[in-house]
Amino acid sequence: MTVDLILKNGLVIVEGKPVVRSVGITSGKIEGIYIGGEAPPSEETIDCEGKYILPGVIDIHVHLRDMSREDKEDFSTGTMAAAAGGVTTVLDMPNSNPPTLSWNALKEKITRARERRFVNIGFYAGIPKSINDFDEKMVAHIHGFKVYPHSPLVKDIEFSSQRIRECMKLAKTHNLPLLFHPDSSTSEEQPKTHDEFFEQHSCEHEVEALQKFIAIQKEIECRLHVCHVSCADSAELIAANRAERSLTAEVTPHHLLLQRNEFSHHNGIAKMLPPLRTKKDRETLWLYLQRCAIDCVATDHAPHTWGEKSAKFLYAQSGIPGLETLVPLLLTEVFDGRLSWVEYLRYCASGPAGIMNLRGKGVLTKGYDADIVVVEKGEWKIEGSSFFSKSKLTPFEGRIVKARPIHTLVRGVLVYSHGKITIGSGYAGHVPVGSII
Repeated sequence: MTVDLILKNGLVIVEGKPVVRSVGITSGKIEGIYIGGEAPPSEETIDCEGKYILPGVIDIHVHLRDMSREDKEDFSTGTMAAAAGGVTTVLDMPNSNPPTLSWNALKEKITRARERRFVNIGFYAGIPKSINDFDEKMVAHIHGFKVYPHSPLVKDIEFSSQRIRECMKLAKTHNLPLLFHPDSSTSEEQPKTHDEFFEQHSCEHEVEALQKFIAIQKEIECRLHVCHVSCADSAELIAANRAERSLTAEVTPHHLLLQRNEFSHHNGIAKMLPPLRTKKDRETLWLYLQRCAIDCVATDHAPHTWGEKSAKFLYAQSGIPGLETLVPLLLTEVFDGRLSWVEYLRYCASGPAGIMNLRGKGVLTKGYDADIVVVEKGEWKIEGSSFFSKSKLTPFEGRIVKARPIHTLVRGVLVYSHGKITIGSGYAGHVPVGSII
């Protein structure tokens, strides 16, 4: 038979080691992985000699903005950034403006995303003030619920034990995970010093929120996912309560690779929530990630305007772009021998696919979606000015990395190649991305 496309003679990871293989693609699916001259004839061929053919990254924590905040990011620029970064599926958080609290708000997001997308996009929903107001039409189109105890999406909501129970019962009823931002701080006062900001969002507050949610989760027995774990004590608490399906967690590249004392904090370039922590926290996060107590890596891609990030630290917005740096940063850890191929693939592809029940994704194998990134090994400098994202300021500016995506395919469609987007918006990927409920 003739296939649509052959990725020819690239390096595929087999049993943890790179070996030369060709990958055949037909009708958006992987048709087969072939040794030597066994590849079938194809309509098109991409020569991948010396390059790595890997499953596209699945990022389960991004903020694509759009709606009324297109000045920060929109579905087009955000998913172009994803494609350029080798990320083929993104799941968008509900704290947009307006927040995703109703079927109408979700429907508008879906409509806009379908027109502007360059990769697969999925969505989370927030939870309305009255649980009874949740519209069940949303269930078939979301991957979970997200709550923010320190900054609720609905005014006049306090995350008491009763409120947490109600949210968990809703999630359990619909067999969806409840994701939460672990921070118990409630102060709305503007901090006057850097130390006050870090104290407002301390590890003590992160652990306190975790303890409360985990205790109630044991009672309700819903699926609970902890977003962007940042502290050593949090990682240890998750490990002590580890449950592969019912309690999962993620960590960001910036919490794994950066620490607070590396920055002067005169502006907001390295300001995020949760904040950067200490060397001990960073090293402990690596330890528990490699012990599988933390399941995956997610970017928490949170774009802001130049003015919002270049402002003085206390007045700057929290959040950084991450979609175009994850693959180069994590593969640098692989090429430097600090991370194995098996770990990388689990943290960035199969792990997040498993957590969010993404059907046919996260593994490079016959029958799975042809969501693929081809990576070149070498040395490059991270430069925010080259980002497709509208957010150009990154704390990784100037960092030398040893890998970069050169081709990204979404369901077999070449979306990005050698620094350029190769198709128009709305042609590649699915919105919402398919899942098993």
